[in-house]
Amino acid sequence: MLKLQIPLEKDGVEEYLNAASQKLQTDKGNISIAKILSKALDLTNKKQFYYKITLVVSIHDSFENRQNFPVYTEQIKAKRKAVNTKDRPIIVGFGPAGMFAALELIDYGIKPVIFERGKKIEERSFDVQRFIKERELNTESNIQFGEGGAGSYSDGKLFSRRNNNTSYVNRVLKTFVKFGAPEEIEYISKPHLGTDLLCKIVRNIRLYILERGGEIYYSSKMTDILISEGRASGVIINGEKEYLSSSIYIALGHSARSTVEMMHEKGVAIEQRRISVGVRIEHPAGTINRMRYGDKYMDYPGLGAAAYSLNYTNRKIQRGVYTFCMCPGGEVVNASSDQGMLVLNGMSYSHRASPFSNAALAVTCHTDDYNSASPLAGIEFQKDIERRAFNAGGGDWKVPAQNLMSFLGEGKLAGINANSYKMGSFPADMKDIFPGFVIEELLAAFNKWKEEVPLFISNNAILFGAETRTSSPVRIKRNKKYESVNVKNLYPIGEGSGYTGGITSSAADAIKAVESVQTCS
Repeated sequence: MLKLQIPLEKDGVEEYLNAASQKLQTDKGNISIAKILSKALDLTNKKQFYYKITLVVSIHDSFENRQNFPVYTEQIKAKRKAVNTKDRPIIVGFGPAGMFAALELIDYGIKPVIFERGKKIEERSFDVQRFIKERELNTESNIQFGEGGAGSYSDGKLFSRRNNNTSYVNRVLKTFVKFGAPEEIEYISKPHLGTDLLCKIVRNIRLYILERGGEIYYSSKMTDILISEGRASGVIINGEKEYLSSSIYIALGHSARSTVEMMHEKGVAIEQRRISVGVRIEHPAGTINRMRYGDKYMDYPGLGAAAYSLNYTNRKIQRGVYTFCMCPGGEVVNASSDQGMLVLNGMSYSHRASPFSNAALAVTCHTDDYNSASPLAGIEFQKDIERRAFNAGGGDWKVPAQNLMSFLGEGKLAGINANSYKMGSFPADMKDIFPGFVIEELLAAFNKWKEEVPLFISNNAILFGAETRTSSPVRIKRNKKYESVNVKNLYPIGEGSGYTGGITSSAADAIKAVESVQTCS
């Protein structure tokens, strides 16, 4: 394995071979590139950008490794042994956790039965577009609910803390490649797919599961769980049909509020979980490109729209503000799933070609902020902000918007900058939407960033409310075997259960849960 530094302008296989031959002190003809392990753009020096690359190269057997370069060994995934089960596992939800739980079960020769409250990705896309054009929200088929989960209508980020459970993250990325993602996502830093490509991958995964005997039921909401003597034995779908199983994987999204409420009523152990809420901030993509790339590289071909990550911490009160789900060359979208409650998200397509770039600015909340001991108090906290946002936007799905300089007290409230939101914007004051502590921390963060990244505090920047679904406000309590702490046969997994955040970590959590269940069974 070799670690190389390649100037941006010289990026390419030929330069990789030149750099490798110099490092190995051998002729270029003696080596070949076997694999790229990692590739990250280093923006530290605005006068010269570099790619930091880790390569695996093949070289003739007579090479004397005097510098003791690490020798790479390919990890081979062990074949699953087919498992005999007395019944078929049930999976509730067909987002990242549900999809990867199904794929893992099929690897064991087990054919799961999957229930998804929303529609197929193709039909779901139609409902999303109709909502944008006609303002008719389908509360069961939208950006939150449906095949592929909420992540299918975001930026398609596959970020993860790669130093934790790296083998599982790699398995997730390899699986995406198997179903249509470009191979580069296995090695580039902060890989991204985009909504358009994700939708195709989701469809391919569906077909694979069906071809191998899995069953998927759409518009099929779990309305009850059959529990007796602390043991789950099945589910009720749409208040009508009963399905029995001794293994039920709960793979909800973070917005499945009515399902969580039902589970709480049935006595499943659930606890409060800290969340973050805040605004979407949007700039012209050119402003962010200049901020991140500098004058030399801001228009450099092939770099694409720039990403950024900012954070601020108020250590005195243990609150922070951080950017979340940053969408370079993307758009702000209406991600609502309840009538009269407005929630936003950001998304982008694979080419990231929009003239705008946006990100959530999320303020950390404490469970004390919920003003209730109820396990569901975080949901009510979210709902209150979403109602305020809906009303502040005029009550017809326009987004309440405020230019950044107005928010900072340096401009008038009237007048809104050009932006990407397709359902119209309405002048509003963010102070009318959020609790006081959210406003205070946002102002403190902007004051800090004004010194550190002055281009970010731009006359062209605009704020939208509200971003409330950054993560699940509840955790369905489970033990080390991924089983509910008080209901046997019930396995809460993924983001909606309160254990992960994002596509990759939810998928990895599902793989580990299925492994655990099959190992113990």
